Amino acid sequence: MKEGWTWLIGTPKWHYFREGRSLCGKWMIIGNPELDQRDFKSKDNCMACFKKRIKEAEDALRKLEQRQHPA
Repeated sequence: MKEGWTWLIGTPKWHYFREGRSLCGKWMIIGNPELDQRDFKSKDNCMACFKKRIKEAEDALRKLEQRQHPA
């Protein structure tokens, strides 16, 4: 299963899913729904999922910079 944003019936916000579980840990999905790969801040997105996505991106960038410019 790929990862990305989707909205489920019964949820108030869009959540980011990876391996069937939302990053906030509150929701699960079964099957293979359409997932949106784009990351953008929206009042419709779960802020906990969004903040985890931002932290992941910052950590990945930091690791990349460390590889390119070792101390």
